[in-house]
Amino acid sequence: MKEKIYEIINNDRMLHDIQSIVELVDSLIIYGYHKNSSDIHIDPTEKGVTLRFRIDGVLTYIDTLSDTSYEELIARIKVLSGLRTDIHFVPQDGRFHFSQTVCECDIRVSIIPTHYGENAVLRLLKNDNDIPTLGKLGFSDFDVERIVERLSHHQGMVLITGPTGSGKTSTLYTLISLLSTEKKSIITLEDPIEYAIPGIRQIQIHSKHGITFANGLRSIVRQDPDIIMVGEIRDAETAQIATNISLTGHLLLSTLHTNSALGAIPRLIDMGIDPYMVASTLSLVIAQRLVRKLCEVCKGAGCGACGDLGFKGRTVVAETLVVDEELRKYIMSHTSLGEIGRYIKSKGMKTMYEDGIDKIERGITTEEEIFRILHE
Repeated sequence: MKEKIYEIINNDRMLHDIQSIVELVDSLIIYGYHKNSSDIHIDPTEKGVTLRFRIDGVLTYIDTLSDTSYEELIARIKVLSGLRTDIHFVPQDGRFHFSQTVCECDIRVSIIPTHYGENAVLRLLKNDNDIPTLGKLGFSDFDVERIVERLSHHQGMVLITGPTGSGKTSTLYTLISLLSTEKKSIITLEDPIEYAIPGIRQIQIHSKHGITFANGLRSIVRQDPDIIMVGEIRDAETAQIATNISLTGHLLLSTLHTNSALGAIPRLIDMGIDPYMVASTLSLVIAQRLVRKLCEVCKGAGCGACGDLGFKGRTVVAETLVVDEELRKYIMSHTSLGEIGRYIKSKGMKTMYEDGIDKIERGITTEEEIFRILHE
């Protein structure tokens, strides 16, 4: 079997030739793993079952399977992830651990009914023991210095902003690993827990059992934490509790959906947080996106190393907003965002666009890639 798997990895058009469903599922996962895919999409269509992998943030067509193997394929995935095989018209979510000699990872499964059948998406969560440094993620030395300085205060609120798929969770894990010591009690609230971190108490959100971000925050304060990580501030209630906790001497890290670092300020105020509370608790906002890196072998021309894509891997483009005493006065006095923007620029803040230009000049990515990510 191992020899067959290696053949598949080196030939994009052999997946449809596999007869065994067990081997097909194994091959899909191993192939996706070695292609550095984050997700495997199994999409039933009028003309067959389309397989697409999200590679470096971009969906890439891989193959089309026959309808005959489709039902067995979905059934096999359901069995592995502990889902009901007799239910076909209700969304189901599951998870399983995959281990072979050539790869090991956790798989998060989402299955949902569509017009042509059940659509499955498998998220590949690699079990990497080493959490990357901020520099390895792509943060500039300038931004790393600002982030580390803010974390050294050990109190207040640190937010990471950006759309879905911009790498916010990876950055959160990196920050937590920087802060983790035996002298610090760190608790996280996550939905879902993507990676287990040694020495950290991680709590999975279970809304059906009453464990929401808001309720979880109320409970873990009684667990005597020094540092709290909340996967996402989704609503006004969670935002209110998070700011109250930050005001009591805790360091709280979370994510927020805004387009820029500066956008976090009006977003919190729109969620019902008093400007005084925003000014008093907010310490640092990191806004980020992920852009594809040029292949180091072919520099965009396309080669075997990058699967003829010209890109291999992704890097962060980011901006860091440091909330100092002067900025706090601006926030409390309802100063316009335009004036605040001019102030933070005068204090040396570099925008995501400027960080992107720097990465273009250094040959890390392309102008088209920066434009695609920052204007999509």
